[in-house]
Amino acid sequence: MTYTPADLGLSPEAAARFDGYLSHVRAALAGTGDVSPDEIEADIREHVENELHAAPRPVSLPALDAVLTKLGPPSQWGTTNDPTLFNRARHLLRERLRDARAGAMERAKRVRFTLWNGPEDWRLPYLSFGVFALGALTMIVFPIALVVSYILARAGLAVAQEKGIVLGAGRKWLLYPPVVLVSLVLLIALVVWPVVVGGITGSEVAASAQRVEHFDRPDPVPRSAGEIRDAQMRQEWKERIALQEERDARARREWKERIASQVEEDRKLLATIPVSPRWAPLAAALFVGFGAVALWWGILGAVTAKFPQATRAAFCPLCNSFESRHGMWVAVVCFVVLIPWGAAVYDVVTASM
Repeated sequence: MTYTPADLGLSPEAAARFDGYLSHVRAALAGTGDVSPDEIEADIREHVENELHAAPRPVSLPALDAVLTKLGPPSQWGTTNDPTLFNRARHLLRERLRDARAGAMERAKRVRFTLWNGPEDWRLPYLSFGVFALGALTMIVFPIALVVSYILARAGLAVAQEKGIVLGAGRKWLLYPPVVLVSLVLLIALVVWPVVVGGITGSEVAASAQRVEHFDRPDPVPRSAGEIRDAQMRQEWKERIALQEERDARARREWKERIASQVEEDRKLLATIPVSPRWAPLAAALFVGFGAVALWWGILGAVTAKFPQATRAAFCPLCNSFESRHGMWVAVVCFVVLIPWGAAVYDVVTASM
């Protein structure tokens, strides 16, 4: 039976010492054709297991050294002829690769053991970061992976808080990426969305200004076929052009009759904005957007001041230091700013009536 250091129950120091001993044994056996290094190593491992069968786990380094001292130096397993330099180099390279592969497998086993058998305060961070990394690498399932990793991360934070565990840097790097990303997106959407109101207002004012400008543009006078001066153009083409110009003029008159009432409303709207029509859309967007943001932030400040714990929980870890006074200050400042803004709105409304 072949035993690994993990199977033997060695401590990390003892496992490193035992791997070094076996590497020296293989180096001593390099270049020998009459002895199998694998068989010698298997015999050594079995002998060590028998000697340490009753030793307490994990086996300490002094206990392993006592067994290896009885076995003798690694060089005794080789032959009297020294192996060639090429064989030694090839052996060392093979040993390095084997040790690297064994180390990677051992770390993978530890991660797998932690995921399925370890405590929840570490299992949940590993699972959360694993799902998040899988979604980031594939990108196809990233939205679903982000939701799952966010739930796992929040569960990990809840378990740590319940057990009174102070999160170290390692667990923060595992838990925070999905939580910070989701919280940041929600916070930006919640805070910035009133700006859309200003954008919509600016678009409406711009459309009104364009209608007024197009309405006030002088009507083109349609020409007759005889007034079209082009010696190379045939008479039938001149008649077609004259007929098309007449149709366009008729369509424009019908359009002006249809939107005449709307243009009057547009003129009244532009008259309430104390800037030139060219800058009216920008001025209206800034004015309405500013008022909408101030009003919404005042409401948010009052609500968050009333429920600071819910704010910290919803936007963890971005708002971990949020207190009631922060929300109260935001609400007070916004409502104070709304006083002159509301007075300006009142003046505009009364002027347009």
